[in-house]
Amino acid sequence: MVNQENKTKYFAYVRKSTEGEERQALSIDSQKDSVKKTCPGFDIVEILEEKYSAFKPYNRPVFEDMIRRIKLGEAQGIIAWHPDRLSRNEIDASTITYLVRTGIIHDLKFGSYNFDNSPEGIMMLQLALSQSQYFSSKLGKDVKRGLEKKVSLGWLPGVAPEGYLNDMRLEKGQRAIITDKKRTVLLRKAFDLFLSGAYTAQEVLNILNEDWNYRTRKKKKSGGGKLSRSVWYKMLGNPFYAGIIVYSGKESKGRHKQIITIDEFNRIQELLGQRGCKRKPQKHDFTYSGMFKCADCGCSITAEHKTKYIKSKNKVKGYDYYHCTHKSKEANCKQGSVEENEIKTEVFEKLKRLEIHPKFLDWALEHLDTQKGSEKREEKQIEANQNDRAKEIESEISNLTMMRAKNLLDDEEYLKEKMNLKNELENLTKKKEKRNNEEDLIELTKEKFVFATHAKKKFLKSDNSVKREILIDLGSNREIKDKKVLISLYKWYMPIYENAKTFNAKLDRLEPMNSHLDYNKSDALASLRLSWLGDRDSNPDSQDQNLESYH
Repeated sequence: MVNQENKTKYFAYVRKSTEGEERQALSIDSQKDSVKKTCPGFDIVEILEEKYSAFKPYNRPVFEDMIRRIKLGEAQGIIAWHPDRLSRNEIDASTITYLVRTGIIHDLKFGSYNFDNSPEGIMMLQLALSQSQYFSSKLGKDVKRGLEKKVSLGWLPGVAPEGYLNDMRLEKGQRAIITDKKRTVLLRKAFDLFLSGAYTAQEVLNILNEDWNYRTRKKKKSGGGKLSRSVWYKMLGNPFYAGIIVYSGKESKGRHKQIITIDEFNRIQELLGQRGCKRKPQKHDFTYSGMFKCADCGCSITAEHKTKYIKSKNKVKGYDYYHCTHKSKEANCKQGSVEENEIKTEVFEKLKRLEIHPKFLDWALEHLDTQKGSEKREEKQIEANQNDRAKEIESEISNLTMMRAKNLLDDEEYLKEKMNLKNELENLTKKKEKRNNEEDLIELTKEKFVFATHAKKKFLKSDNSVKREILIDLGSNREIKDKKVLISLYKWYMPIYENAKTFNAKLDRLEPMNSHLDYNKSDALASLRLSWLGDRDSNPDSQDQNLESYH
């Protein structure tokens, strides 16, 4: 064997896959160093580098080419760091051992394993290769079992889809999936735009990226970019956003918070199918197309363009009409058509009633900023105290475990105390989340006041796409009955909608203000301000209650 080594030519085979457990294998450079150290002076024809997994056969082009070249006589031996670099499956293992037994491969050299070309050596080689294959198969089976267990608990394995985050506070394998609040609000609005039927998927994507400046979450050191077309279309077809997990071809109910309903998801699939992901050409851009349903039968309201000859002016004028599709066979719907200008007037009146004077907007924003700032110092101290207490609880739980290990506590006492501490820790976490939600609530409140102040003027001056956005922001369950627009205003607008007219009238009576100091009018303005803010300055105990009333 020693004399043969001097005449044998070798291929040095190094492999490091990027898949699964192979990520932990010795690096390519380390394997090369091992080859040089183990086999100095050997006739190495070429060092061959492979970057594919050996778990499945016929998956490694470099390995296949190496075997072909050995059969052609270019080399008679192989040098590798370990037998598992050559094979992790039965077919490749049998190829190696067969070529050794038949003398086509004269010699194998390993940096971490001794081999001699004898019946006993071949048997040991087969055992080493079989052990590698068993390890890979068992590890793959264990990983799959763990992933299936996570799915059975209602959580999707792997990285959370766009709009969601993996909760990194928990241990790996037990991490829940939570909503990405920063992005979910825009994604929900984007789904609404597409559900309206007035936009194609590509148009919604353009609005999301360009008009709303949506950016994906950051990955490592690189910043988030625009949402890609491929990802957006996958999102539209992914039932995960409706609360459904699809894994290994099976559907199950997820425990994550859904962004859309099942019915909305099904409607999105219909829209994608009907349009083939492309918008059908339209002669007319109907302002309220897809925005309303019939209040009688629940069918969609469709639009059509009609022309009428005006004899007195000797010209033809066009009109846009909206009417029920009457697709329900069970309902005997008798609703007639309504002209677009009538819908416009109805919507305008609702926005007019919601409109507040800019002075009220200034007062509201100023007060909310003051409210947020005044509580900032106290909130920081509270958060610091709660963080200190959380650390104390973790220390107490650790000490409790040590006491149980030393039999200073029985099982009942240990479990009872541990449960009490865990409950307290959970309550601290909930309080922290509540504080964060309250800050988000203040920002949301400011947005609604801005909307109430400017929506009417914006509605009159903007194009059809903005008009549709305003309707979406205004309320849900948009219906038409007897030529009347019915909209369920979101609850946060109701206090403004019911009281704006009265407050606007009071302010009108106090304006215009003279440049000279007028104590009576100043007192009146101060009184009106307190009334508008719900007397929050003079009655701190009612602050939380009044903040809720803004929604």
